[in-house]
Amino acid sequence: MARPRIEGLTPREIGIMEVLWKKDEASVQDVQEGLSDRLVDSTIRTLLQIMEKKGYVSSRKEGRANMYRSAIDRGKMQKSALSHMINRIFAGSPEALLARMVEDEHVDQKDLDRVRKLLQER
Repeated sequence: MARPRIEGLTPREIGIMEVLWKKDEASVQDVQEGLSDRLVDSTIRTLLQIMEKKGYVSSRKEGRANMYRSAIDRGKMQKSALSHMINRIFAGSPEALLARMVEDEHVDQKDLDRVRKLLQER
């Protein structure tokens, strides 16, 4: 079975992005220390190079090491991934997504009240 992707990123790449968003800039070793599962340096280096080619990461040389940072902010990534999911999985219906979240108990009354307040403010 193929790995699910979130708007061009694999689950491992998303884990790396999480580290970069937290640290702002990181070496391969910093990324390795920030991941929940252990990956060897060469794997992390390869993933970062792939992510750089995709445009999600940028790098600069610092001595002998490369320092990496996210080239896309978390909010923009979330917006893109959510739009992608609504269009592909929920046939373009945000209502269907919200209904599913309520049915599966991912959203409670407190959450709905906050969403209602946000909608009223718009």
